[in-house]
Amino acid sequence: MKSTITYVLVFALAFAGTSLAIYVLNQKYVNIFGFDFRDESLVEDVMAYQALINGDELITVDSLFVEQSNTLGDEVYENEKKVDDEPTIEEKQQQTKRDEELDRLGKEVLAKKEASRKSWLKSTIKMYEAMQADKAAKLLSSIPDQDARDILYSMKKKKAAEILSSLNTETVIRLTRAE
Repeated sequence: MKSTITYVLVFALAFAGTSLAIYVLNQKYVNIFGFDFRDESLVEDVMAYQALINGDELITVDSLFVEQSNTLGDEVYENEKKVDDEPTIEEKQQQTKRDEELDRLGKEVLAKKEASRKSWLKSTIKMYEAMQADKAAKLLSSIPDQDARDILYSMKKKKAAEILSSLNTETVIRLTRAE
């Protein structure tokens, strides 16, 4: 019984001491549970001084100081920031010129590629037309379908028909179906 009373008494003293310490420290520091051990009176003074400098008002809510922002000043600052970030007319014109130049160069590259492809196609068609139908069919079945289609549809019809008749049915269906 004596030991039980001792344990209860020690527990009650520890509880009271801890509660008292939390109360005292919470009054002295900003937020002990957030590990913010700045002196609360000093923080209040600094916030009040900043409010005087900035022209803002301080509102007390539940013993915490909350800074009320100057809404008009913030809007002006945001608008100035947006204006500074926007490109000038000269920059827009330069960007437009660069875009036009890139478009022109892109069209030139595409035109060169197309001319090169047409040249390749023309010479390849002549070679396939000169070959025997079964050898040409064997070669056409090994190249990509789109290239084979382009070659076949650009050839003379009689020669293309001979080559198609030398191909197996599956390849003919694959090459002649519409895409």
